[in-house]
Amino acid sequence: PAVIGLMMLLLYPFLFEIYLSFTDLKLTTIMQWKETGKLPFVGFKQYINVFKLPPLSETTFWQLFGRTLLWTFSNVFFHVLGGLILALMLIEIKSLRGVYRMFLIIPWAMPQVVAVLSLRGEFHSEYGFVNIMIKKLIAVFPFLAQLGIGPVNWLSDHPLLTCTLINIWLGIPFMMVVILGGLQSISQSYYDAATIDGASYLQKLKYITLPLLKPVVLPAITLGTIWTFNNINIIYLVTGQAGGTERADILVSALYKAAFVYNRYSYSAAFAMIIF
Repeated sequence: PAVIGLMMLLLYPFLFEIYLSFTDLKLTTIMQWKETGKLPFVGFKQYINVFKLPPLSETTFWQLFGRTLLWTFSNVFFHVLGGLILALMLIEIKSLRGVYRMFLIIPWAMPQVVAVLSLRGEFHSEYGFVNIMIKKLIAVFPFLAQLGIGPVNWLSDHPLLTCTLINIWLGIPFMMVVILGGLQSISQSYYDAATIDGASYLQKLKYITLPLLKPVVLPAITLGTIWTFNNINIIYLVTGQAGGTERADILVSALYKAAFVYNRYSYSAAFAMIIF
């Protein structure tokens, strides 16, 4: 039964995706497929088209690829850095650590749609918390305005940056919990011996904490990289569900639009295999 379930849920869709990528299914051929059950075989044409023809109306594959790498690296870097800082702060707290951890994990634990849309509102150009705080800072420190700092149209002028900031906020709690678990598993005797030898806090962090965290952090970084690389939810919810701006699209969101906005099904199947 387990094998049958895996074949139905994973193997058959995967093989059908491969088959679809070698054919030419689109709006003009879908009725032919419905009536005859056959599709025109085009070989590797769709795979070549992914690199030659823009997946979207303006953005090319290589632009999307570079943007996806930047998106993935920046998110995972700040997830790990923020999670490490919060975990190091929490490990020093002796009482009510669970309460603080519970509050810090809320952004990751709540339904992602709720978290994303609530924070999306904070980047509103007029009523959002971010721009309101910028205005208040300028009122207190007028020289900031002379430096060119002012309210920003986040969603229209900097859509990818807005998505990145939201995703960083959502991803830090997960890394914090993973790293905190790793910190709690490190024996205190190492730190006691280092203290006797006169080691500073930074030396303990460099020679004890980080090396012993490596077996815990590396799998979390691997998972985080895969999740972030394939994360369509943030882009989809922040920049517009139907079409939205192309300036924030990464590979997977461009794939979604190619399939369900532009109805290029075989092209999208080949695109999906290349991303895979």
